[in-house]
Amino acid sequence: MGPSGPRPIEGILGSDLWTEVDDYVSNLLVASDPALEQSLIDSRRAGLPPMHVSPNQGKRLQILTCAFRARTILEAGTLGGYSTIWMGRALPVDGHLNPLEASPLHVQVARTNIRGERVWIGS
Repeated sequence: MGPSGPRPIEGILGSDLWTEVDDYVSNLLVASDPALEQSLIDSRRAGLPPMHVSPNQGKRLQILTCAFRARTILEAGTLGGYSTIWMGRALPVDGHLNPLEASPLHVQVARTNIRGERVWIGS
């Protein structure tokens, strides 16, 4: 431990190893989903930054939504709607997902990406 707290583990934080492990877990545990994959492609084409959650993080959000029997979710920062789709699919039919997004471009892309899903982004 350093004088100001624990030292970062060299070779993990800030490296490609973190991404490689994340990709490995996603490929092992998360089935391919054409709608989710298309939302990432459309977000990239629209010029959105690649800040979306990974597939296994999206799956984790979906599991947590089910485990807590969430009926209402407030999502801060929708970006292209990728995590919105994951959580929205886990809500009951009468559930509500309220995404907050300040960027008009992000809202436009997210609305396109969630088309066909049981999720709605208000104005």
